[in-house]
Amino acid sequence: MATLPHSRQSGQAAVESALIMPLMVFLGLGIIQLTMMQHAKLMTEYAAFNAARTGIVWNGSNERMHDAAIMSLLPTMGRTDTLFNLGKTWALAQLYDEALQVLAWPNKNSIVPATVNGSNLFGQVRVDTVNPSWYSPVQSVWKLRSAINWKEMDFDGPDSYPEVPALESKIAKFFNLPLPDNDEEVFRKATVLSIRVRYWYELRVPFANWVIFTSWWAARAGTSLGGSIDKPTVDKKANATNQKGGMDSVAALAVRGIDHQRGYNTLYSPEMSVLWLLATGKVPLISGLIGRRYFIPLTATYSMRMQSNFYYKWLMHLNPDWGL
Repeated sequence: MATLPHSRQSGQAAVESALIMPLMVFLGLGIIQLTMMQHAKLMTEYAAFNAARTGIVWNGSNERMHDAAIMSLLPTMGRTDTLFNLGKTWALAQLYDEALQVLAWPNKNSIVPATVNGSNLFGQVRVDTVNPSWYSPVQSVWKLRSAINWKEMDFDGPDSYPEVPALESKIAKFFNLPLPDNDEEVFRKATVLSIRVRYWYELRVPFANWVIFTSWWAARAGTSLGGSIDKPTVDKKANATNQKGGMDSVAALAVRGIDHQRGYNTLYSPEMSVLWLLATGKVPLISGLIGRRYFIPLTATYSMRMQSNFYYKWLMHLNPDWGL
């Protein structure tokens, strides 16, 4: 069997390497980015736990829970191995949080308010107090005092407020155990703090960030992309050599949000337009954070029973019929 000359073998190996190397590089970068995303998802769940743990001892303070969530997520934003690096990453987190606040989010002051009692809801991290809320029977167990900043709900039982006539029927259960515990169960549910953390996670691995973001965008639109990686298109018949694709066809897709039955949605469809502008570099965050930025929302929910009185001022989901 004849063999190829050494020079021709070397040339064949070079061609094969040139063909396979881009795929292997992308595969490696993609694995790194997906691993980092999984780490960020786990840290988001940890942030939800820490935010809830903070809220149950700080009267449901959204401001305190927001800080606790950011501190928990710092390892996904930068180094935290020394005090200096921790401070540097904290400063970066504050910079991102403030930069994202001022963007023209479509839902600001409409579906989702910009703040709750002064605590920001439009930064990189949002803490949504799902319960107590008007979804739960919380109105029936509120103890409303004259000063609005002191309106609160006792965390360990309605019998703490015997001076409130409306709660007299609920106290009966605590003195007559054979009675049905419906009212007691109502109070238990009303004093469980349930929070949801929404984290704008930034994809940071070059090349892989763009591919993953556009793939996620197409998935939210319920379609697939064709064409070349640098010029994707909604034309499913396009092959990898297609050069007629582009961002306009992808940007025009009708993307869906991520809904929840209770609390604010993880993602509203209009918010996707802001993410797209950031991904295409058409809207810089602030000076020093220019260029394309790729963000994907990660979310986690956690519930704990209150260990301090929940303050009415931190309620995020109110029923306008209450008149409170």
